[in-house]
Amino acid sequence: MVGLVLGIIAVVAALVPNAGPPMAMALGLAAIVLGIVGLVKKHGATAIISMAFGVVALVLSVVMTVAVYGPLKNAAASAANSILASANAGQPAPSADAETQRALRDDVRVSFGNYTPGTESDWSSVPVTVTNISQQRQSYNISISAVNANGMEVNADSIYIPDLDAGRATDKIAFKYIDTDKMDAMKSATYTITRVLVIS
Repeated sequence: MVGLVLGIIAVVAALVPNAGPPMAMALGLAAIVLGIVGLVKKHGATAIISMAFGVVALVLSVVMTVAVYGPLKNAAASAANSILASANAGQPAPSADAETQRALRDDVRVSFGNYTPGTESDWSSVPVTVTNISQQRQSYNISISAVNANGMEVNADSIYIPDLDAGRATDKIAFKYIDTDKMDAMKSATYTITRVLVIS
């Protein structure tokens, strides 16, 4: 009789999400064992029904685990991988504010050369040419983002140019220090000015 009760509970538990199938397996096995004991003690039909419920519970548990929880697990793993990939790709590159846009229009022109990966004996480099297009000597602090094709920031750097005369240009090197895991992304990155601080 105990095996019969456990078998019924096991069948119900097999249909319950999360902890149901594992519990159903344990109760189903217990129902089968008690059913065998019942057969030995010649309890007949009750023992057979107990075993039957135990077997049904085990089968339902396996079916539910494979058919329902397998796909859910795969979906969760896929979502986790997608989130991880997004995290590794960086954050969206920040946009230049109004003051920076004004400075790029009226005060300074910035152009970039090609990225050169670092070697054992030298730093990485992106040549930057800064031209003072204003009418007076000025200093600049310029923040730069390296951006991939999806608009995500691969890396960021800043350069400082002191006392650049009006109409003059100077060359600087940006992105000297690049993590090894970002070097491939840097090869195809484009560069955008995210902030210009003008010091007159």
